[in-house]
Amino acid sequence: MRDVADEVIRPRFRSLADGEISAKSGPNDLVTVADVEAERALTPLLADIEAIPVVGEEATELDPSLPDVLATASAAWTLDPVDGTWNFAHGSVEYAVMIGRVAAGDTDAGWILHPETGDLLRGGRALAPEVVNGDGAVTAMRNIAGLEPRPLAQLRGMATLTFAPGPVAEGLTGLHADVAEITPPRMCAGWDYCDLVNGDLDFLLYFRAKPWDHAPGVAIARAAGHVARHLDGAAYRPGAPGRPFLVARAQEWDALAAAINRHTNHTL
Repeated sequence: MRDVADEVIRPRFRSLADGEISAKSGPNDLVTVADVEAERALTPLLADIEAIPVVGEEATELDPSLPDVLATASAAWTLDPVDGTWNFAHGSVEYAVMIGRVAAGDTDAGWILHPETGDLLRGGRALAPEVVNGDGAVTAMRNIAGLEPRPLAQLRGMATLTFAPGPVAEGLTGLHADVAEITPPRMCAGWDYCDLVNGDLDFLLYFRAKPWDHAPGVAIARAAGHVARHLDGAAYRPGAPGRPFLVARAQEWDALAAAINRHTNHTL
């Protein structure tokens, strides 16, 4: 990940030429030459590590059925070569390279690299949650398992209301009165999950669940003691169809979900 970032992605940071940025589904959904070339470089490297399917964001643009393999294969990789492409294309350091390993349709392990800071977050079922800096120094993530639950009024979180249906987004404005703060997304899930495991945020609420955006972060968050569930209590699985889901500490998840469902009239 570091090699590809240094060779393919970072040389184009704040140096994209005319014609190296284009829109996909909308004006804020961008792809750059760095996305395409980084995925092209990382895909065979992942296959060399383990010969399992690779579900990449840009490959899925060409074959929308590709993510179906996550629910059927015994194991598969997810790959987001440049998460936060809008940020990357506009000169913000808040972009990431993200790789996840999915096993039997569920998160198994994840890696999130912030190329401009050099920090690599990693964690999973058999992988201790850690941060590795650019010099190779390893720092264990904080253990939240024994923390006492806190009242909603003390919790800070992030909600991606941009992708919520209109009535749901309107209902969730009431959640602002229940919690301490709801921050806007960073436009990069790889930084949102970092905020969560660092303790800067207490919960994340997503309404768009592309597997390459969330399989790595959920694997790391779970390893650090968080839970990721849909609002009906079902566990988030990257191999299942996308639905809104909430990532939070287990000891606070139920109260948060109840408040969210109350404000949306159980429409999620």
